[in-house]
Amino acid sequence: MSISFGGKMLVALFAMALGAVVGVVDVTRASLELPAALLLASGVLLGALNPRLAWVWAAVMGLCLVSARAAADALGLQTSYSAALLPLSVLPLAIAVFGVVAGLALRRLAPEAR
Repeated sequence: MSISFGGKMLVALFAMALGAVVGVVDVTRASLELPAALLLASGVLLGALNPRLAWVWAAVMGLCLVSARAAADALGLQTSYSAALLPLSVLPLAIAVFGVVAGLALRRLAPEAR
């Protein structure tokens, strides 16, 4: 099943909105479990919606989270993490990739999706 250009743009806007929500939750929460779970669930959803662009969705989701952290630091907002943990910003990208791959696998396993 192929998605039209308009459908791809709609999914891209949806991915950016999900990334923004995950970024805000990450900046405002003290624990990391909720943002990680939201990132994983969003990746699964996006990977199932459009598996051909799975790498794009993983990049968008991971970079939205990193951008939210950078914006919070630039604005001087109090966050629950220290600036020394910024090298670990690759971890959200890895979680997003795992979620998108899981969504891609679910899409391929669903018989009616082919």
